[in-house]
Amino acid sequence: MDQEFYRRHSMSEAKDENSSSKTLSAAARRSFFRRKHKHKRSGSKDGKDLLALDTISTDSIPFLDDSASLAYQRVQKVDCTSPRPVLILGPLLDAVKDMLVKESPGKFCRCPLEVMKASQQAIERGVKDCLFIDYKRRSGHFDVTTVASIKEITEKDCHCLLDIAPHAIERLHSVHIYPIVIFIRYKNAKQIKGQKDPIFLRDKVTQKHSKEQFETAQKIEQEYSKYFTGIVQGGALSSICTQIMTTVDQEQNKVLWIPAGPL
Repeated sequence: MDQEFYRRHSMSEAKDENSSSKTLSAAARRSFFRRKHKHKRSGSKDGKDLLALDTISTDSIPFLDDSASLAYQRVQKVDCTSPRPVLILGPLLDAVKDMLVKESPGKFCRCPLEVMKASQQAIERGVKDCLFIDYKRRSGHFDVTTVASIKEITEKDCHCLLDIAPHAIERLHSVHIYPIVIFIRYKNAKQIKGQKDPIFLRDKVTQKHSKEQFETAQKIEQEYSKYFTGIVQGGALSSICTQIMTTVDQEQNKVLWIPAGPL
């Protein structure tokens, strides 16, 4: 908390001060306060706790709004009685989902997409009314992920494997659905290209495709990492699926805290 306060304070000072002498003076004051606080911390149990807090970034707090002035936030406990949906992001998604469903059919189920022949306006109205979470335009119809289809899977005591874009996560939150979001992180495009599996990756991953997937994954991580529940390391599909299953089990058993509404 102390570290975050001085970080934000120094950023505002840097914007307001025009002369280099004032900047140096502010830096000296901050340096003095840091030394002063460090001295206070060193001799007590509370001091050790504060030092431990220095390693905590507010970026690690789920759903924390960047506009929040402090790292404290009112939260409320959510009891998850049914399996939480799972959203996997990153390269080679279809192959990973196929393996999860095949290896653990009673645990993971793909979210069925409803085929709808309707106007774009009607589909967007359904999104606005919190009936639809996301959709994809096809030739002559839309593939739609509905709230009802997600709940239908979870009521069967199964983790629903979502097929939605990361920007739709907020829509899930608005209808009180809190998915386990797992990102698959590969080191580079070459590592993606080298993946093989006789059942789930029958077609060889081309250099162009692997490069596109890696670049897309990098953008997703930059823009949506605040929603990630866990990150698994890219590699063989079997290794990825094992990591995902472990993460899902751990997160399902954790207490879920979400931002509370205003008093």
